[in-house]
Amino acid sequence: MSLFAYGTLMFAEVWQRIGIGEFQSQPATLKGFAVYRLCDSVLPGMLQTSDSDQTSGLIYHGLDEDTLFELDAYESDLYQRIAVQATAIDGRAIECQAYVIPKSHRQAVSDEPWDATWFEQHELKNYRRG
Repeated sequence: MSLFAYGTLMFAEVWQRIGIGEFQSQPATLKGFAVYRLCDSVLPGMLQTSDSDQTSGLIYHGLDEDTLFELDAYESDLYQRIAVQATAIDGRAIECQAYVIPKSHRQAVSDEPWDATWFEQHELKNYRRG
């Protein structure tokens, strides 16, 4: 199984915190989705939006059911894991899973775009300890 990660799961330190090992990854984009900060949080949430939106992230390959179980627990019931088709940097379409905020939880997401660079520079160190 492959997973498209767009937020905290793009950082190796977070995978280490969860304790689920390392997986091969590659840069990719996902059309029709955008990432915003959760309300009162530094964490991201991805929403299905318009086809003109595009989200950058990483595709992790070779995840097994045990790993997905751990990731589902990490992501909580705020997120829903769905099937998506991401585009690898070489242009290949790759079927994978992604954690999105369902419409029923839209109120948990602000209108402020989430910035991975800002998170890495200002919050990752604290988040790893969490």
